[in-house]
Amino acid sequence: MKNEIRKEILLRRSHLSEKYWIEKSIEIQKKLIEEDFYQNATSILVYCYFDREVMTDIILSDALEKGKVVCVPFNDWEEGIIIPSRIYSKEDIDISRKIPQPFKKDPFPVEDIKLAVIPGVVFDIYGNRIGMGKGFFDRFLKAAGSNILKVSLAFDMQVLEKELPVDLWDQKIDVIITETQIIKREDYGRKKRTD
Repeated sequence: MKNEIRKEILLRRSHLSEKYWIEKSIEIQKKLIEEDFYQNATSILVYCYFDREVMTDIILSDALEKGKVVCVPFNDWEEGIIIPSRIYSKEDIDISRKIPQPFKKDPFPVEDIKLAVIPGVVFDIYGNRIGMGKGFFDRFLKAAGSNILKVSLAFDMQVLEKELPVDLWDQKIDVIITETQIIKREDYGRKKRTD
């Protein structure tokens, strides 16, 4: 069931026009940057986008300019985990890879990260998330525990009203931000909130 949903949404997302993808990515990123929880976070983990994921370049630039501790995922393919790796500039990211990541691993303690911007393929209004299917971010979120605020950026077409099928190891997201809505944990299951 998850695979079918994932494939359908990935296909729909791949058909977003470049203009829509860029414009809405900018809107979504600006919404995150305006939130108090982002403004107050001293250390953040931000995914590096690929394919038609919501872009994160503006967030990375803003966080670095504001002097936040900025980490991006370093993918340990052998262990099936991500390692939060500190960067000091966007030039520290190897964008030649299919999934961009830091050129070098510079681990930052998971327990010291205040805000994590987590990618996903599809979400529901209850905070459930389906990723690419490898479990990298679910393992990271489980290790991070409840001290980290988990935020995901998505296009409206990626957020479903119907509850997604979940497994025991799946980790919920605290806030989902799209081009037309911000859904926070306290709003889960209610009608979508628009801004």
